[in-house]
Amino acid sequence: MFNKKERITRIKPELEALVGAENVRTDEAEILLYSYDAGMARARPEAVIIFNAIEEVAPVVKVLYREGIPFLPRLAGTNLSGGTIPLKGGAILNLARLKKIRQIDTGARIALVEPGVVNLALQTALEPFGFFYAPDPSSQKVSTIGGNIGENAGGPLCLKYGVTSDNVERLEIVTPDGSVKTWSFRDNGPDLMSLMTGSEGTLGIVTRAWLKILPLPRCIKTASAAFTSMDTAIAAVTAIISAGIVPRALEAMDRISLEAAFNGRHNPFPAKTEAVLIIELDGPDSARLKREMTAVEAVCAANYCANFRAAADEAERELLWAARKGAYPAMARLAPDVLVEDGVVPRPKLPEALRQTREILSKYKLTAGLLFHAGDGNLHPNIIFDRRDMQEVKRVKKAGHEILKACIDLGGTVSGEHGIGVEKRVAMNWLYGPSELDFFGRIKKAFDPKDLANPDKILPVAEDKPAGSAGLSDKASLSPEAREVIDELRLRARSGTRTAVTGLGTRLKPERIMEGALPLNLRALAGEPQIDRENLTARVEAGLPMEEFRRRLRAAGLDLELPDLKGSVGGLIATKACADIREVLLGLEIASADGTLMEFGGKTVKNVAGYDVVRLLCGSMGAYAVILAATFALSVRSKHQAAGGENEQWDSFEPDEYHLRLKKEFDPQNLLNPWIYREPALK
Repeated sequence: MFNKKERITRIKPELEALVGAENVRTDEAEILLYSYDAGMARARPEAVIIFNAIEEVAPVVKVLYREGIPFLPRLAGTNLSGGTIPLKGGAILNLARLKKIRQIDTGARIALVEPGVVNLALQTALEPFGFFYAPDPSSQKVSTIGGNIGENAGGPLCLKYGVTSDNVERLEIVTPDGSVKTWSFRDNGPDLMSLMTGSEGTLGIVTRAWLKILPLPRCIKTASAAFTSMDTAIAAVTAIISAGIVPRALEAMDRISLEAAFNGRHNPFPAKTEAVLIIELDGPDSARLKREMTAVEAVCAANYCANFRAAADEAERELLWAARKGAYPAMARLAPDVLVEDGVVPRPKLPEALRQTREILSKYKLTAGLLFHAGDGNLHPNIIFDRRDMQEVKRVKKAGHEILKACIDLGGTVSGEHGIGVEKRVAMNWLYGPSELDFFGRIKKAFDPKDLANPDKILPVAEDKPAGSAGLSDKASLSPEAREVIDELRLRARSGTRTAVTGLGTRLKPERIMEGALPLNLRALAGEPQIDRENLTARVEAGLPMEEFRRRLRAAGLDLELPDLKGSVGGLIATKACADIREVLLGLEIASADGTLMEFGGKTVKNVAGYDVVRLLCGSMGAYAVILAATFALSVRSKHQAAGGENEQWDSFEPDEYHLRLKKEFDPQNLLNPWIYREPALK
């Protein structure tokens, strides 16, 4: 057994032969430079390996994997959760030089980029072609596409255009053992690509990304609305969304953030302003945007707006956005350190989340600027402190934890776009029960059985003592029919009885069912959908026909942004009959092969707390777990699309090696839909 110093020294010549002697660094200065990121955690690597070409990555990973040496990818290091801290030493893989934009295809609306491309550099390169890339984190001047994918980054424009995972078409991945895979969410079978987004380098390393690009909007209108209280500002946010207006961005800032952002410059807002909304609309029709902005102004006025002002020109628009995106660095100038929390709540719960956040900050005698991606319920309290004051650090950490617990209690989650890393691992115990955490652990084991890829991130470790979560095994909202399904699965698991998961029979034909598999019909899971008009979400059981679900939504003046589809809700998800279903799917309640109940996702439109199980199960064909219910994001305006775009090839699925690994972890006895993963392939 080699000690840490020896294990790098022994293979250093081999690594140098792969990337060049000057690119394998073990000197003390380099080690110290890579021992921290934008979070609070600190840990020393044993080596830093710098890459000049994509083709160098897989061979290096193979060497490290063979030797059992931990490794993690790193780019700009701007993440705020300690995601690029080498907790077990090993090697930092510096991909920052891999920054080529390899292709911009405006016809296909795709940009092919390397992971080191800076977000803003991509935007600048796209602009002459009349296109843009939607995810726009506040750190876009320095953060990279690879880092954005690792954290599933968001930004103001994500209210309308989605987070990073909604804007990635295909990924090339170097897996923890050094294999190279290319996955798309459009591939048949479970969605492996979406599992990579937000995985923080714990399942593999992104080396190429095919990104969705969009035409620049012909018209943009920006306005600010000043309020004398944050509560009335947030009430206006809910009213705007409920009116069917989908802004390009809808951001909120409190007085402390405004004063920091405009420090030394003219503050254009009235003296008693406590909160400001930045509202931006875009589209091809200036007349329509004018009508929508007039409607927005009326909503703000009805909620006691003190001052509403449309940006007169591009300079005024840029001033507003400079204040919003500069709020974090402005707060950082007020104290040596800033802790940025990242909780999310359902949009109507924002006023209560705000109230509790302020009470917590007051309780611990802390100062924070409050920023919100108000349109999607994402809170960013920027708490200023001095890490040299250990008592203040303790108060800051306690306050951060209490804010996250408050978000959970309000039906939210602990991270919308900053990831979990090391600093929020303990919070995973509050959000999930043991069954969900075990499911995440099985995903990690399937991809990284040696636990070498960015180890000890995302999932709680032994010292992260569980606190506050009783799990979901006794979920009160389950219907009697769902409980019967769970009880039946438990009985069958004990006897080793194989199950054919069936619904309306739209796609699973009787002749496909393996002999000896006992049908489990989910048609009885067809209770009344739970429609949350204010939050624009709906929970629906898996057996309800999609046509009936949409009929009930339309009767309420709501809809799904999907083409008309035939089949049960669960069947359409399980077969990935329409790949775009992933974009409106927020949460799933599932039962494993042994009848264990789990819930992933929920009623928030942003959630990067753990691996994206919701999208993984799109296309899983009932072989990983049984879908009991789903939660969808709704649209106020009916966006009827003609039927079409259905995946007719779902039954020709050929499992990837990693599909098989996941099957072994989730259903080792091959009890669910056993004909999809045949026994020889599972051995």
